[in-house]
Amino acid sequence: MPTRLSRLFSSADKEKAELVEAERNPSSSPSTGDAPPSYQGQDHYDREDSIPPPDITAGFSNLSVSPSGDGFPTKTECIAHLKVLECFYRLKQSIAAHDGLFGIDNALVTGAPVPQNDKTPELLAKLGEKRWAIYVQQAVDRFEAWWKAIRPHSRMADRSQLVFEAKQGTLCDPGDDNKGPLFDDSTLPPADVLMVWHAYMLNPRCYLEDCIRQGKLDVWRASFPWEIVAQSINSETFVCEATPAAKTHFSKLTGLQWEGMTDIKARPTLCPACSTVNHVPWTTQIVSLGYPNTPTRLEAKLDEILSSGQGFCDKDLRHRCTGCPTYITHDRLRLTKFANDVERAQVNNIPMSGTILGLQGIPWEAHGRTDSTTDAISSFPNQMIRITTRSGQYSRNGPNRPFNAWDIRCFDTFGEVRWLVETTLKNKKHMRAARGNRAHRLERTERIAIRKMMSRYWDNSSPFALDLVGAVVRQGSFIEKMHNIDWLHSPALPSTMERLVRKYENFMTIMAQNPTRMAVPTLDVDLAWHTHQLRPSYYMQYTVKRCKQFIDHDDKVAETKLNDSFAWTSKAYQRLTGQPYSECTCWYCEAVRESHTSAASRIFNTTSAQASSAVLHVSEQDPAKSVHISSHNAVRPIDVKYDLESKRHALELDNHYLKACERAKKKGRPAPKRNDYYYSDAYGYPVYIPAYSPYGGFVPYAPMYYPVTPGCMAVSEGAVGNCCSGTCGGSVAAGSCAGAGSGGCAGGSGGGYSGCGGGGGGGGGGGGGCGGGGGGGGC
Repeated sequence: MPTRLSRLFSSADKEKAELVEAERNPSSSPSTGDAPPSYQGQDHYDREDSIPPPDITAGFSNLSVSPSGDGFPTKTECIAHLKVLECFYRLKQSIAAHDGLFGIDNALVTGAPVPQNDKTPELLAKLGEKRWAIYVQQAVDRFEAWWKAIRPHSRMADRSQLVFEAKQGTLCDPGDDNKGPLFDDSTLPPADVLMVWHAYMLNPRCYLEDCIRQGKLDVWRASFPWEIVAQSINSETFVCEATPAAKTHFSKLTGLQWEGMTDIKARPTLCPACSTVNHVPWTTQIVSLGYPNTPTRLEAKLDEILSSGQGFCDKDLRHRCTGCPTYITHDRLRLTKFANDVERAQVNNIPMSGTILGLQGIPWEAHGRTDSTTDAISSFPNQMIRITTRSGQYSRNGPNRPFNAWDIRCFDTFGEVRWLVETTLKNKKHMRAARGNRAHRLERTERIAIRKMMSRYWDNSSPFALDLVGAVVRQGSFIEKMHNIDWLHSPALPSTMERLVRKYENFMTIMAQNPTRMAVPTLDVDLAWHTHQLRPSYYMQYTVKRCKQFIDHDDKVAETKLNDSFAWTSKAYQRLTGQPYSECTCWYCEAVRESHTSAASRIFNTTSAQASSAVLHVSEQDPAKSVHISSHNAVRPIDVKYDLESKRHALELDNHYLKACERAKKKGRPAPKRNDYYYSDAYGYPVYIPAYSPYGGFVPYAPMYYPVTPGCMAVSEGAVGNCCSGTCGGSVAAGSCAGAGSGGCAGGSGGGYSGCGGGGGGGGGGGGGCGGGGGGGGC
């Protein structure tokens, strides 16, 4: 029987012989007058032994996830994570491109008397972003319903009982894996709910705090169900295809449909005054007659239309209650949340939000580590709230009038709560009573405790410790970068995941060795870091044991701090490993490398200098697919002082960039481009946007389209969203509590708390806070 090789060679020999015979006998060829022969495609390969095209889904289509025993991320978990992120990306695309969804029609752009041009996709993307903003709010509402239903009998923690249990040191133990997973393929929630849960878990301290406070520690001990979710996602369309049992279970559990509520035009909302259920529109568009006649004017008009509504997903919510004269506004809903928590603290001894974890992120004691600051963080704010509300002298409606949570609901703005707290802090008698001793001056930890508590209520009317809409939107930037890099379809996917897990381990070594500094991840490190955080109890155990604190992951960091800390992390990583930290040759990464590569190392041609030059410049890189700084948590503070500081930092970065250009020319390499653009279709329409870097480029959301701006924060004293006077130093920003000098991706022991701004007064890395720290629901 002929072998495959013999058949191939015999076929080739036969074709060669026929060609030679044709050359020898040209007369046998058909004449020009003859009809051309009929064409029949001839296969020049053996169909039986042909090699099929490679399956680009082979690396993740039938994924078997193998978690490690200690919870450290594995390559299969990272692959599953990439698949989940691609599912979220495709979901965002489909919602954003859905013409007419939530009453937002493409005709606002295509129907205008302006010629269609290159600006049209960008304007259509603005419509897509507004649709997505509304959809995310709906997803958060659905997540809240699911969150409450999965453990319907859970009770909020009594503070006395909580202190007793936490001091035993077993409150945060990972638990017994033999109990089995909390979720399976018959109880898996829809993709939009998973997306919100995913973003929630990536704020580790806020997530732990809420699970403790709301009595859901069994949920906290459950890891994100990687294998079940990955198997439910179609490997070609990346649509989540759940089982019929899962759909039935979700509907029965929550009373909601499996599919998102895209056809529901209003949100049921309780009136803060009379508790009447009002159906508040998601958005209201104010469209005046006539259209502008130029693309520039059309863009301005579109921004005005999309930001001037008074619906629930608009910045200026204003809805007249159908049962009383009250107008429902975002401030009134935030006041209601605060008043409800005050009432729980008074009646049931439930701790206020933000008063459970110490500065090291530990509730008294966990994994052999005691956080001595937890007593002050927990005791002082709750005692102060009781004293404030029991006293009649703080009533603005007259002296000695009884004051309680109902009075707070009657406030017009949340600024009145700030006035209430500030007035209490100035009262020496009440401060001595709240502190339980004769001294009325607050210690540093007590000041932080007030800021930390208040951060949970600024710009956040949800029952959670942070605004989940903003958390999901900020994660969108990271998800888009993972889509652009497209590791998922790389033939080197397994080895790439192994490499980034090792790099993440080095990153954690840097944090362990430098507890007071903030470490900033690159995109590959951030993928492994996020994967680790999605096993919450094991992540806490790992970081507490190795870094002596529960490392937070801020999703809001001021650009100046992000830039400075990234430069420091790059230098520390290269010193530790001898390898460059950022494997990117964009102008920003080149400038950062220039800033920390010393002249001496270049002169003596050290390993450090060789690593920064020879390894990286092999070929030109696409800025959209480069592994550089992970900046999804970058925000731009709104403050004159910050503007001056950022301009100074930007000038320093420019100087390093010019030096990098000069050095590239000396080496015979092209200078790094400053005007890099990348293609984005995140909102369903193709646009080219400038590649982001600190102080420049595209911040991937329009702030005026959201009730709470995802990408900026208030830092100037007295601005809305800032701390109460008396809790910060004169130069410390109220919205971020430490201005641009704190708040970080990884908390340090000096400031690694989930404070209002994540770093106030502590220096170093901050936890999730209001403003710079992000986890506390700041703007």
